[in-house]
Amino acid sequence: MSIDTLAKVDLYCVFDSAIHPSVLARWAARKGEPSPSPSELDTAYRVETMAQIPERRAWVRGLLQSAEDLTEAALDLARRLIAEVVVHVEWVVDLNILQLEGLSPADVLIALDAGCNEAVTERDDVFLSWSFLVQFPEPCGHDEAQALVRSLATNPDVQHLGGFVVPADGRPLDWVIGAFEACKELSLGRVVVAGDQRDAARVLSAIELGAQRIVGGTSALGREDILLQLRAHRVPVVALPSAQVLGGVAPRGWPSLPLKKMKEGGLFTVLGSGWPTWLGSTLTAELEQVSKHLHWRLDDLRNVTTRGVEAGFMAPNLRFSLARTVEIWRHRPLVQAQVKGGDPFAL
Repeated sequence: MSIDTLAKVDLYCVFDSAIHPSVLARWAARKGEPSPSPSELDTAYRVETMAQIPERRAWVRGLLQSAEDLTEAALDLARRLIAEVVVHVEWVVDLNILQLEGLSPADVLIALDAGCNEAVTERDDVFLSWSFLVQFPEPCGHDEAQALVRSLATNPDVQHLGGFVVPADGRPLDWVIGAFEACKELSLGRVVVAGDQRDAARVLSAIELGAQRIVGGTSALGREDILLQLRAHRVPVVALPSAQVLGGVAPRGWPSLPLKKMKEGGLFTVLGSGWPTWLGSTLTAELEQVSKHLHWRLDDLRNVTTRGVEAGFMAPNLRFSLARTVEIWRHRPLVQAQVKGGDPFAL
């Protein structure tokens, strides 16, 4: 059975780093920059090291001209996710990249929401939900972070706000104490990017602060006391496989992914695509590589989607709908084969 037919959940996808190369090429041509040929498009923007990503993201900011660009990109991405049978995606919205002059943070989310809404009205055979995880901009202090949380959460025009992300900027986490308290009060998610090569103490600090999700954090694998805390609080840990391979966290490539130890350690592991444009990947491709190199069975792939639904920032009724959708797509290839008169067990 093809992974293409499995329902999927992406819990960490950086929006500006997921804009499709075809859209980027159009924007580049608009500014007079040379565009890659159609045959070169899939590889034109890939990076060779993780250190190149900040430069590429800054380039995207230079291409963006208006809120309409954000809506165009969101429409294209949502269409592609629907085709990929991604039933839920949580976009990481980095205001340092996406907040253009004249736009407020709310304007950015409204523009992205418009594109997603247009895409989902075009088809009724695949359910897609989404939420926005707003990354606190840099520089951002205690008061600014708290004010951002409250301004977005109380804006009636802002839809699908899922939570906020603390970037891995190296600072102690005490500057987001007030913002996290506001998030808790307003039922918004709290995410800390711990990275994969930083001190494990950041993971412990995030747990103590009340983070509901850790991104990376594989440095904690050597600390049984922190693993115990992650298990006890059932804190989801987001793995970004392609980024970990490219970043050298998996020294022997895909077979040495930390995801294997995380699973064996009983952690609540989920997946994200991270920076798919620059990594030349999709969530489906991530799952295919994990399945190939870590020998995940079909049930393992299904379970990671189920955990993603459980870990996602969403209302209970949406969680129920997503769980139901996952179950429908679990059996859909069999149903399709039977309808066509084929052998359902020959998939």
